[in-house]
Amino acid sequence: MSSITQNLSDTPAYSCRQAAHYVGVPYDTLRRWSGEDGLIKSPRAGVLSFNNLAEAHILKAMRKVHGIPLQRIRKALNELTHLRQSAHPLLDESFETDGVDLCIHDKDDVINLSQRSQKEFREFVSLYLHRIQRDDAGRVTRLYPFVVADRETEPKYISISPTVSFGKPVLAGTGISTSVIVGRFNARDSVADLAREYGVSAAVLEDAIRWEMNKGQAA
Repeated sequence: MSSITQNLSDTPAYSCRQAAHYVGVPYDTLRRWSGEDGLIKSPRAGVLSFNNLAEAHILKAMRKVHGIPLQRIRKALNELTHLRQSAHPLLDESFETDGVDLCIHDKDDVINLSQRSQKEFREFVSLYLHRIQRDDAGRVTRLYPFVVADRETEPKYISISPTVSFGKPVLAGTGISTSVIVGRFNARDSVADLAREYGVSAAVLEDAIRWEMNKGQAA
């Protein structure tokens, strides 16, 4: 990733309410996560960057999918700062968990961050990060938010990238923003007509419309 792209990833781009919708968490929850004492360090109060958006996605996985208490996550991240310097520790490591502790790999070892960096020999499962795309250096370049449900089989129809459409949600693989789709749908263009014009399936467009229509439900 070039320095320009990296700067875009850290540029204030989303209101807390926008980001809450994109990630699928309540507005008040994300506001606490990104507040003064939160685990997500935003570039400006109440405004998040693309990297913050990806951090919120990972934090949601830790909390909602794996049920890890916030204080245990905080403790693990504090321990991580003693091992490695990182502006975005939630992004820069590939965490694993057994549902209780958070771990990272260090060469051939598994380091338990929740237990003062002791080495582990138990089996851990990777946090579900299959909806985050990274470049060769491991930096996050794209996020595929959930539209219907937080499950592995959920299609990746919508993507968010700091280098595409000014960071707005678009139809994956295109520069067509979801807001444009729903705007035309509200103006009485049919899904079938839009599918023919844009050369995408009706299922993709229906998800885009659902995505926009559901704005505010996480607020």
